[in-house]
Amino acid sequence: MFTASAMDQVSFDFLRSLNPPFIKLGSGDSNNIPLIRHAASTMIPLIISTGMLPDISHIDRIYATVSQFHSNFALLHCVSAYPTPYNEVNLRVIATLRHRYPDIPIGYSGHENGVEVCIGAVAMGAQIIEKHFTLNKSLKGNDHSSSLTPSELQALVNGIRIIETSRGSPTKRRQPSETPCYLKLGKTIVTARQIKKGAVIEESDLGVKVAEPRGICGSQVESLVGRRSKRNLEPDASIREGDLEDE
Repeated sequence: MFTASAMDQVSFDFLRSLNPPFIKLGSGDSNNIPLIRHAASTMIPLIISTGMLPDISHIDRIYATVSQFHSNFALLHCVSAYPTPYNEVNLRVIATLRHRYPDIPIGYSGHENGVEVCIGAVAMGAQIIEKHFTLNKSLKGNDHSSSLTPSELQALVNGIRIIETSRGSPTKRRQPSETPCYLKLGKTIVTARQIKKGAVIEESDLGVKVAEPRGICGSQVESLVGRRSKRNLEPDASIREGDLEDE
C-alpha cells in the first residue's frame, strides 16, 4: 500500500493522480481550510492530523468542512514536538474526540520516544496509529531520533495486537480461565454454629469461607437471613439451596 502526505493543492492533486487508498494531511495543514476543503471535494478518503491547534473548536471546523462532502475521513490526535514530552501527550484527548465525532475513526500520531504511548493510545480507543520509521536514529532531520527502528516497529505491532485482543468485552463476567481459581479460592456460605431444623436463619448463624462441597455464593448472605432450615446443620457446613425452605 502506498500513500503520502500532501503539503499543498499541487502535491495533493499529484498524489491523487496515483490513486492511493487515502491521502494524509499533516498537522502543518490542520488550519489550512482551503486545502482541506479542496481535498474533501475530491471525495478521496482522508486522514488528518490535528497537532498545533490551540483548541477543539479548530478540530470542529475541520470536521464540519470535510463533512460537507463526505464522511470517509479520520482525525488523528497529535502533538507536534520531536520528541513529544510524555507529560504533553494527553492521550485522554482521544476519548474526547471519539465522543465528539462518533461517526468517524479517531487515531493517534505519535512523535514521542518509544512504543509505549502508541500502545496506550490503542488501549484508549485509537483506531489508527501513525508512527515515523527510520533505519538510523542519528540521521539528520527533526524526527529521526524519535522514529522507530525495524525492531521497535515490530515491538509496536506486537504490543498493539496484544491490546486489541485484551480490550475484549465491556460486559463483566467470570472468564473461563478463572474457573480453576474460583473453584479453589471462591468463598461459599457456611454455618457459623449448629442450626436446628426449623430455625430461622440469622446473619450471626452464617460465615463465608472456602469450603467443600461448594454451597451458596458468599455474596448471597443477606438473602438467606429470615429463611428456615429444612434440616439440622452442623457447624462449619456448606449451606446449599436444598438446606433451606423457599422464601
